[in-house]
Amino acid sequence: MNMEKKTGNPIYLGFASQKGGVGKSSLAEVLASILYYEKNISLAVVDCDGTQESFYKLRERDRDLIESSPELGKELHERLSRYGKKSYHIIRSKPERAVSDVMKYFRKMKTAPQLIIFDFPGHALTSAMMDLSITMDYIISPIEADPQSLASSFAYAKTIRDLGVGFEGSRIQDFFLLWNKINRSASTTVIDLFSQNAEEQGLPIFDTRIYNSVRFSRELAQGGVKGVFRCSYLPPAPALRPQTGVDEWVKEVMEKLNLKTENGV
Repeated sequence: MNMEKKTGNPIYLGFASQKGGVGKSSLAEVLASILYYEKNISLAVVDCDGTQESFYKLRERDRDLIESSPELGKELHERLSRYGKKSYHIIRSKPERAVSDVMKYFRKMKTAPQLIIFDFPGHALTSAMMDLSITMDYIISPIEADPQSLASSFAYAKTIRDLGVGFEGSRIQDFFLLWNKINRSASTTVIDLFSQNAEEQGLPIFDTRIYNSVRFSRELAQGGVKGVFRCSYLPPAPALRPQTGVDEWVKEVMEKLNLKTENGV
């Protein structure tokens, strides 16, 4: 499925899942914040998850909290000043018009960002979602160690892979599965079995696994500027990241997507 990347174009990265509650949007939010604020990757987000609108609503909660707390707003402004940039842009959209909304956004920009992250609806097997899927360069699909949901996730991954190979208009370069919400104390039998199955079917899985942690639910209201994990204005607090797998995963994403920081590193 690996094809030569279209040079000069922003990379389209979709987050998709076949089951709600697998942490798709939370992972997309964390990735966007670390890449943008810490790694200096220029990006924008397209929230086309019409039922949840996780990105859009997270930004609203962050903004409302800042407006209601001048002290917190001042502290956040000081932190943002260190990064030397405004917050990343969130485009509120729907699957059937997501790409056209991105094109409208590009026309307003002097320079297109390096990366566009699309947060898909929780169930991707609709005609609109399949059409959107094949316009992505890459798709990340979080999976949990549940045989029933894994079967549907694998079916979706194989469908997109086959479309990417056989459909002339497809941009798909790769589809990555990601083990998420892993319980460190639980047996890894299901994970090992399905990882082997994925390898046999030619379905790539990230080497990194994301471990289950209540830290992922810590927003600005709970953690403040210094103890936040999910925030559209800040990356997760470094002290909260060990043992989650997040930093290792972000590094792997950058390698697989060939993302470059503003200074080319």
